[in-house]
Order: sequence, then C-alpha cells, then structure tokens
Amino acid sequence: ALGTVAGILVVSGIVTLILPESVTTPPSQVASPETALADRLVAPLPYGGGDGSSTAAQAVNWGTVGPVRQSDSYTYTALPAASATVPEFGRVTTEWFSDAAFLGDSLTVGFVDYEIDLDGARVLAYEGASPNNFVNRTTMKNANDEEEIPLDILAADPPAKLYLLVGTNALASGTKDESFLNYYGRLLDDLRSILPNTKIFVQSILPVRPEVLETSPGMATDHLNTINGSIRDMCAEKGCYYLDLASLFTDSEGALTEEYAQPDGIHLTVSGYNAWVSYLCTHVPYDKDNPYQPGSEYYLDDSIKQLLTDLP
Repeated sequence: ALGTVAGILVVSGIVTLILPESVTTPPSQVASPETALADRLVAPLPYGGGDGSSTAAQAVNWGTVGPVRQSDSYTYTALPAASATVPEFGRVTTEWFSDAAFLGDSLTVGFVDYEIDLDGARVLAYEGASPNNFVNRTTMKNANDEEEIPLDILAADPPAKLYLLVGTNALASGTKDESFLNYYGRLLDDLRSILPNTKIFVQSILPVRPEVLETSPGMATDHLNTINGSIRDMCAEKGCYYLDLASLFTDSEGALTEEYAQPDGIHLTVSGYNAWVSYLCTHVPYDKDNPYQPGSEYYLDDSIKQLLTDLP
C-alpha cells in the first residue's frame, strides 16, 4: 500500500512539472490579455460598464471618454457616468470662452463693469432681470445701456456655449417658488429650442450676506438650497450642464463669503469675479480638444492630440 501511494505522488509531481503554468495556476491569478495590456499603458482601454467592469475590450472614443484623476503613475480612463453636477477637471485657458455667451442679471453685469477677461465672450446682462423677463421677451437695457431682447440676440447668433445665472432678483423680492420654478423651466425650454447645438451651463444661484435676509428672507440658506436643488434636477431633465457655483461663494454659515461680498451683501468684488472665472475654467466637460492650460492634469500638446485623432 505504501509503495502504491508513493508511486501516485511521484507521477503527480511529474505531471505538475510538465504542464503549462496557465493550467497549474488558479484561474483568478491568470492575467487576461486586457489586463496585461492595461499594465503597459499610461491610459488603458476604457471599461465597459459604469462600475468599471467589462467582458471585452472596446475601441477608444476620445470624444466621449474622459480620464479620471491620476493614481500613482497611471491615468485610468472610463466611460462617463451621469453626474448631476459638472465635476472638477483639468484647467482650461480663457480661450474656452471665446465662443461663449453669458446671460444673467446684475451679477453678470460685473464682468463688464470690472472688465474681466473672458477672451471675447459675449455678455448679455441686465440689471433687475428675472427668468420671467427672458421668457416674456421683455426689452431690457444691457450693460452698455442699449435696449434689446436677450433671447432674440442669442437666436440670431447662437454661441457654442451659454452660461446662465439668474434668479436672485425674483427670490429676493419674494416670488413664490411655484411661479419662479415654472418660469425657470420655461426659460431652459426656450433656450434649448432656440439653441439646439449650444452647450448650456446653468449656474446655481449665489448666497447673500446675513444682513440681506432681514429684507429678503427668500434668500435664506435652506430655501436657496432647495431652489438650487430643483434647478439641478431641471438641468438633468432638460439636457443642460449644472454648475454648483454657489459652493465657491458659501462660507461655513451658509452665507456669501465676506471676502467676496460688496457692501450691499449681494454683489461681488473683483476678487470674487476672478474666483468665478477660475471655477468655470476648472469645471468643464472633458474633451481632448479643450484648450487645457500647460501643466494642467489633462494638458495635451499638438503631437499627442494628433496621435489621438488617428485612433479608431
């Protein structure tokens, strides 16, 4: 009996030695072709599912695939997941705004008053404006004291990108939520209708200083958060980008950061506008052709862009 057992063990050892490693190694330890390829790439092939899982390699479509932040020495790519808010990516230069337009109230007028560098972007800004003024095609005076109907101006010369910030006047004056949100939704519908090929960026309504709440309780932090949440949901429904700009200007108490506030507690200082532009430059949807600033996380020089263009 002992001799039989010993013989079996000897034969088993010989078989183990002559079999390929892939047969003797447990399946979980065998590297797949995709994994082996990924280990050699700075930017591996994108995963198929939103959870990072995939059963087959896919062609890289650099128009819809965006990298996430680097981990160690790798930049992993993944199919974009739906996000309620545009997250922070690499920094673009102000060239990004060269084919953009800004639509809003007196907060947006500040871009003109302070001569903020937006690389030629059009600024359609009107003191006292609310969503209903745009929807009703009200004639308003722009920052240069010229009368015009904003949506007609946009329809006549559609921008590639539109940045919208409006709502402070309506909420501060006590407009009922139902009416306000109804007009806001209609405004987004109108913009989508007249600008079918424009990327529309909707910026959240900014907070105010505490003293403003004495006369404008509609701007209270909790109420403002609720309204901005409804606007964010509208953007998801209507195909617009939502930017949580308010988070940049909100202090620990939920009020407008004192550093950026004018004495009236509503409008912004020059440093506030510079911070605003910086925020917009770091919150854009990823695209390989974006004018990323040299040194940015996703900066690509012309030679690399050409290589990516040649990919299938």
